[in-house]
Amino acid sequence: MRRRLVALTVVPLLLLGTAACGEDSSEGGGSSTASAESIEGLEVTGEYGAAPEVSVDEPLDLEETQSEVLSEGEGNPVVEGEQALLHLYVANGKNGEKALTTYDQGVPAPFQMSEAQLFKSVVDATVGKNVGSRVVVAATPEDAFGPEGAPQFKIDGKDDVVFVVDIMSVQPTEVLDGPEGEDVGDVPADLPTVEEKDGQVTGIDFAKASKQPPKELEVVTLIEGDGPPARDDSLVTFDYLGQVYGTDTVFDQSYDSEPRPFPVGVGGLIKAWDEALVDAKRGSRIMIIAPPEMAYGEQGSPPTIPGNSTLTFVVDILGVDPAP
Repeated sequence: MRRRLVALTVVPLLLLGTAACGEDSSEGGGSSTASAESIEGLEVTGEYGAAPEVSVDEPLDLEETQSEVLSEGEGNPVVEGEQALLHLYVANGKNGEKALTTYDQGVPAPFQMSEAQLFKSVVDATVGKNVGSRVVVAATPEDAFGPEGAPQFKIDGKDDVVFVVDIMSVQPTEVLDGPEGEDVGDVPADLPTVEEKDGQVTGIDFAKASKQPPKELEVVTLIEGDGPPARDDSLVTFDYLGQVYGTDTVFDQSYDSEPRPFPVGVGGLIKAWDEALVDAKRGSRIMIIAPPEMAYGEQGSPPTIPGNSTLTFVVDILGVDPAP
């Protein structure tokens, strides 16, 4: 049921691991505008967080896959098997031409850091590197698309491939068991109330709430945490419960399972969540009342959410990946 709230960005075929071979990686320091000095013939320029420029003197002719850290961040490290938000730029090693990039869609993409979802050469080069880092990978055809290549991206089966990876966020490392902070007493009198049993949220009561739902997005802090704030384009771990405004039926909740991280600010959550969760501090509990245009709109989400429904959520912010 958690996945109801999420529509993770679908990244095209080239980002799915198809190669069976590993590689030896070489690492080096340097600013984000430095050449990939250990990768002969390759130059990558540009700032972390912005689309890079890739150029090659002549077609790369790699004997083995290589990688290098162009700029080193100070955030939490990428962990194998866990989620990370990455910006990727993929270029043909024959001529340096762009094949595709997440920068064209304006937001990073979430990945499970395993070769089941991402090229092994990219996973190996980025695991252990910190948020804020830019890593370049020059991969042999065997460690990229294999002998079939990727003709839809003008990459032949004999072409080396260049990946530039900006590590934007990782799965939060410190996750609370529940909200921690001070109760906020000054809340609207007609706000729906949270129902709890044994300290666990079980529902939302509309008995004292206005009969007509608000027409604009409402975000009300019920408990103010004192942890780091959630940032745009990052992973946040939370628990939640949702009901259609004015009804008794819970259509989705996570309190009876382990909380897990979701990407915030990248268009994977409903619009109300992408707006409401940014700047919310770890330890906080917030209530979100989302009008239809910021939830599931005219179509709803059958069979539990009718079209044009205003939705009400209780959200506990349990883990935040802080800024690097």
